[in-house]
Amino acid sequence: MRSMLSRGSSRKLVAVAATVVLAVTGMSTIAASAATKAPKVDYTVCPRYTGELTYMSSTFVERPDGLVVADYVKAFMEACPSVKVKVIGIPNNELNAKLTAMGVARNMPDVFETGPVWAAYGSANKLIENMTTMLGPDYVAGIAKTNVDQATINGKLAFAPWFSIPTAILYRTDIFAAAGLKPPTTWDSFLDICKKLTKDTNGDGKIDQYGWAMVGTDNGSGQGRFNAVARNMGAVDLGKGSSGAWVVGQNSDGWKAALKLYKDAVASGCVPPGQFSTGYPEASIQVAKGIAAMMITGPHSIGVVLANNPDAKGKLAGAPIPSATGVKATTVINQLGFAISQQSKHKVAAAAFIKFALSKKWSLAFNAATYRLPASLEAQADPQVNSEMSAGFVKAGQGTLYIDPQAPFYGSIAALSSKAYQAAIKGDQTIDAIAADTAAKAQQIVKDNA
Repeated sequence: MRSMLSRGSSRKLVAVAATVVLAVTGMSTIAASAATKAPKVDYTVCPRYTGELTYMSSTFVERPDGLVVADYVKAFMEACPSVKVKVIGIPNNELNAKLTAMGVARNMPDVFETGPVWAAYGSANKLIENMTTMLGPDYVAGIAKTNVDQATINGKLAFAPWFSIPTAILYRTDIFAAAGLKPPTTWDSFLDICKKLTKDTNGDGKIDQYGWAMVGTDNGSGQGRFNAVARNMGAVDLGKGSSGAWVVGQNSDGWKAALKLYKDAVASGCVPPGQFSTGYPEASIQVAKGIAAMMITGPHSIGVVLANNPDAKGKLAGAPIPSATGVKATTVINQLGFAISQQSKHKVAAAAFIKFALSKKWSLAFNAATYRLPASLEAQADPQVNSEMSAGFVKAGQGTLYIDPQAPFYGSIAALSSKAYQAAIKGDQTIDAIAADTAAKAQQIVKDNA
């Protein structure tokens, strides 16, 4: 896996076009400029289609991500003026539920962003096309194999990989250096460093610097990070047993150890207050402002940190997540890509739009703004990506890669973790009781979907 550090003064965020309007409903139409004469159209790029494509995007509502999305949508319509693209913006944490509801209502967008968890559901319910058929095998051969393997469900490419964000530790090198510390390599040292970096830096009697920007919200951002910790404690929430049947692991020692880490970190005071309302954006800002020294996340957070505090440039680095003794370190590539609805009546046009968005030019533009790692082999080979990588994120991506179970119901299993770590932090139940209760709920989900 490859990652990016800051690129110097030449880095520019892509400016959003003035014609982009994000309505209260979350829907936006980006209109192409009217041409005074018939433009010359390259039909190796553009579809022979006149009309509208609907495109559901979670990145569109994020910053700086959405600025690039707006630009490549606008550029596509300028290159292919017979096509108008309507963008449906929706927060990432609401994307899967919205796609499921739209699938049930048979009212899906032509093109939409998705990842492995929802794609397993979409594939099982015949909601999405085989992207190898849509894009062609030669085109798919230009996408990194790791990404393709994870996006392949039941032998079919469920979505076209766009970018990945391997999970590791993002940390402030200036704060660590001032304390004479290096990134943790064990979970014991993680908690110890968390405590050592929590201090009153200005002598006013109040803690103003904390060790860990914990994402403690009850949503996908929190769940994904906790499950990454649990896997590196030796626990898998859902896996296949020796008989090939699904088995759950929430009542294992490793899963309990992950719950204990969350509980102990908050109890020790090395996590900023309000952890239940600290989501990914809030935790990123805590790192940006030096309120917290480290965060479990991916390289994309570098872009968010710098957008909130340009002075943090040159003060950020990545390191692999620790693993428990005897546990082989693992990471997830956290990829997102593009799928085409089986309901779409404009699949050729949808495929053309996806190829445009995944081109080297726009893959590099997205990487430049967000630090997310492109899945395109051509973009990965570019010096922008290849020569300025964060060693920690690269090392994390080179370890054992975990692929989410290709079970249509896995999203329901993964969602149990946030209720569990919040309960552990509150302390109203013992960790053993929380683990047993969560495992029972997970087992019921498996039974209901057997």
